[in-house]
Amino acid sequence: MSFLKTLWGLLFRLFPCPTKVGLRPIGNPGPDSPVLVTCNFDLTVKRLSRLLQGQDLWLLVGESKGVNVWCAAGGEEFNTHSVVSVVKTSGIADKVSHRTLILPPLGAPGVKKSEVEKQTGWKVKWGPVWAEDIPRYLADNCKRDEPMKRVTYNLKERLDTGLSCLFPFYLFFALVFFLFFSTQLTTYLVVGALSFFAFMSLVPWLPGERGITKALFVDALLLAILLTLEFITDSDANPFRAQLVIAMIMIPVYGLELGGLASTMPSDLDPFLARFGVKAIGNVEFAGTTRTELLNRFKILTYDREKCIGCRSCSEICPQGVWGIDEEKRAMFVNKDACTACVGCITQCPSAAITAKKPS
Repeated sequence: MSFLKTLWGLLFRLFPCPTKVGLRPIGNPGPDSPVLVTCNFDLTVKRLSRLLQGQDLWLLVGESKGVNVWCAAGGEEFNTHSVVSVVKTSGIADKVSHRTLILPPLGAPGVKKSEVEKQTGWKVKWGPVWAEDIPRYLADNCKRDEPMKRVTYNLKERLDTGLSCLFPFYLFFALVFFLFFSTQLTTYLVVGALSFFAFMSLVPWLPGERGITKALFVDALLLAILLTLEFITDSDANPFRAQLVIAMIMIPVYGLELGGLASTMPSDLDPFLARFGVKAIGNVEFAGTTRTELLNRFKILTYDREKCIGCRSCSEICPQGVWGIDEEKRAMFVNKDACTACVGCITQCPSAAITAKKPS
């Protein structure tokens, strides 16, 4: 059963895969051991438990309705209440002598640090973006260097997130081919899989800032190849017609939600669906959220320098490095074009210097 649940979490991440909320010891933790917080997505908890073998720490698993941290925080399912609740009900206060929580920074859009501190009396620190950096972070007395604060989207990450969220679409089209184009089913299974791996491998080098733009560029190339082959061969003799058509169908499917899978790109699908009144996918709500309003350009990210108190929350939490600090120790835009509308900076800003407003 555990294997099947892991497989579900790996291949069907669009759907909830919850595990039990509460306190879990990793190794042999004691009263001085660090306390890490995560969501109750089963695969996340299993991966953390495996990666942190050899460490002695406490893992607090908060409610996210079985969705991973990035998606749950963006959909306001992993939130301040999730953290406050598990701190107060898990008994962790009786297990440790300190009062410091280490939170996942990709949870910043949903979990307001100042409110957690106010409601629990615990100090909050942001850990590394990637779990693989946690042992080094702990060994360095819980200090983060710049790479620990920023997201990446290397091939391993692209294949992991892509496979887990796009596999249901692959299966759906397999069913369509089975029912209506059975003679092409094997061709689809092979070409659909190869298209996925090829597209994910090429993503960083394809033109465009959004997944759908990259996908349409690939489709344009495939269309040019298809038309060329149609022109130089007999109309019924093109040996690659079916393969090219299938690839041209599947690559936009893979590209449309690429931004929703990666914290390095804005989502295309979420704001598109929100415009048509679709309010959620699974347990993740997005229609009407600040994020989709920013992505749909109903609102724009604004900054009032006079309200800034120099707390550095924005530069510490932004996974894209959008924010920097000027000579007077106030926030400033250093790379606004890199913003993916995660709203982490808005959630964490204690003085409302950063907001989302309707364009004038």
